[in-house]
Amino acid sequence: MPFFSIIIPTYNRADMILSAIDSVLKQEFEDWELIIVDDGSTDHTKLTVSGIVDNRVKYFWKENGERGAARNYGVKHSKGDYVFFLDSDDLLYPKHLHHAWIQLKRLKQPEFFHSRYEEVFPDKTIQVEKLNQQKIWPTIQCQNKFACQFFLRQDIANDIPFSENRQLAIGEDWLVILKIGLKHTLNISNEVHAAIVQHGERSIQIISANSILTSRNIILAELRNESSILKRRIYLELTSLAALSASLHKERLMVIKLLWQTNLKNPFYLISRRRTFAILKHFIGG
Repeated sequence: MPFFSIIIPTYNRADMILSAIDSVLKQEFEDWELIIVDDGSTDHTKLTVSGIVDNRVKYFWKENGERGAARNYGVKHSKGDYVFFLDSDDLLYPKHLHHAWIQLKRLKQPEFFHSRYEEVFPDKTIQVEKLNQQKIWPTIQCQNKFACQFFLRQDIANDIPFSENRQLAIGEDWLVILKIGLKHTLNISNEVHAAIVQHGERSIQIISANSILTSRNIILAELRNESSILKRRIYLELTSLAALSASLHKERLMVIKLLWQTNLKNPFYLISRRRTFAILKHFIGG
């Protein structure tokens, strides 16, 4: 039985997925299995993956059900003590699994573990901000600082699955993290051993403001009975994100409406966020 099950959900990413797979194959820690869940791709993903000769790599094709369903499908077919979710356009650095193994042993096999990542842009690489373990619960309620780069113990991954609501176009990873954090400690490391590769086809670049708002409403509805969750923070984060999407798509009236709604909830929120400058930059530049 492998210690780690790395789960890659993918949809029509045949031209990107090999880099993600190769980053797993190059891990210094070798006790793993890689589960590729092809979520109904119509391109040559299957042919691309079939060229990989390693019995630790397993390929599954299923009807399209979006990322949450694909990740849950991967969990059901996994055998590792821990699962880790890797998007098909992201990368692990060679020491990623070894570092996680050391930390998981040190923490006596916790339910959840996240190691910091960096963002790779075409012209630069930026490490995301360091996190404070003592403040991680209030921090994660303001914004998803983990993306979907985290390890879950197998029993937790089965007990708290991703939402399979197809209308949840964004934030399904944040929702599952919040549900886990209500019951378990969100353990972190500030060492950087992975990368999120930013490009024009990522969800935030193409998703509509209305889809983000629908996702916001679904997340808030899922958490409505959780009194310890600061739901206003979730509202502010996703409403301002929708404003950024509207600004990118030159929907000026929508931008004004969403900024006004955000301001009504918290007049100081927009002043303190870098995102506000990005929204205004695209709004004015349009």
